[in-house]
Amino acid sequence: MILTGAGRGLRFNPAAANPGYALGTNEKPVQKAIAHYLRPGQVFYDIGANVGFFTAIAAKRVGPTGFVYAFEPVPENAQSIRHNINLNGFSQVTVFEQAVSDKSGVGALFVTHYAGGSTLSTVGKPSDTREVINVSLISIDDLVTRRTLLPPSLVKIDVEGAELDVLKGMRHTLKKHRPLLIYEIDDGNNERFRQKQNSCEAFLKNLDYTIIALEDSYQDNLWFVANFLARPQ
Repeated sequence: MILTGAGRGLRFNPAAANPGYALGTNEKPVQKAIAHYLRPGQVFYDIGANVGFFTAIAAKRVGPTGFVYAFEPVPENAQSIRHNINLNGFSQVTVFEQAVSDKSGVGALFVTHYAGGSTLSTVGKPSDTREVINVSLISIDDLVTRRTLLPPSLVKIDVEGAELDVLKGMRHTLKKHRPLLIYEIDDGNNERFRQKQNSCEAFLKNLDYTIIALEDSYQDNLWFVANFLARPQ
């Protein structure tokens, strides 16, 4: 059971992921933002859902009249999401065992030993890669246009370097439906980190979004991580 934070009281098994999930201490600024902005009956997209920590929090927030769509291409992680959903009896969550990108198709995914570090081959190969698998790629615009998904109220993006591709694949959705976004940028190299940050910020500002940096979630001088809130003007 999650002990603190926005998910307090939820049943949750972090499996091989961060034990801070069960404690409720992981990425507290992101938890606070979701708790503040997400309302009953709304629609939440969890893109790069890992083992479903934010999926579960969002399901709690939107309640039985809302909808949560969780996207996670790593099979073991997707299974953990389903397990955690079932532990809490949530019927408002749909899991897509696919990677979100700028277009639909097939891609190669580098699966890492760390549950939250897997990346698409277009991003680069992590040092702790344990295998490479082919995964289905989907774009949010395709799903929303086909009415497979309801339009989002709030979108969380944590995709280990593929953030800009995800945003490009939901340009029409952002322009038409104007959801709030919470997205993470991270890299072990400060220059690459800034490039990713600037690219995403420029893309979103071009769509008339205002970007706000959330409080730091991690105190680590060896790895650069930041979360941002994007609000439509």
